[in-house]
Amino acid sequence: MNNQTANTLDTKDKAKFTKGVLVGGLVGAATALLLTPKSGKEMRRNLSNQTLNLKEKTLQMKDEAKLQTRLGTMAGKEKASNMMGSVKDKTSQVASQAKEKMNAMRNKNEDSPSSAKVQNDPGLPPSPEASKQTLGE
Repeated sequence: MNNQTANTLDTKDKAKFTKGVLVGGLVGAATALLLTPKSGKEMRRNLSNQTLNLKEKTLQMKDEAKLQTRLGTMAGKEKASNMMGSVKDKTSQVASQAKEKMNAMRNKNEDSPSSAKVQNDPGLPPSPEASKQTLGE
């Protein structure tokens, strides 16, 4: 058997042993509590005190869970709000850049005459306006 397998078995054995010790301790404590010679009043008082303690701990845990939930919700809302602001900023930046490019393209088109563009493009046939200019009409 290699070392890794041996270590895994040792870890499992230790975990089983620890679990057994804990369960055995709980069973022993419960047995000692119930079998000790106490009067009925004393036994009821002990059980009542333990029940009250358990109830208080449960209520504290419930309140803590509610608080953690509220804090988590608030943090989530804040994060979502920040993300929405960031998305809005990015969207407005992209939109303004697109408008700037469109305006630049429009200005470029307005500055140069359309007939000159058509004449300069060797892949297109001459436009009627270009033909009129060449014919002198």
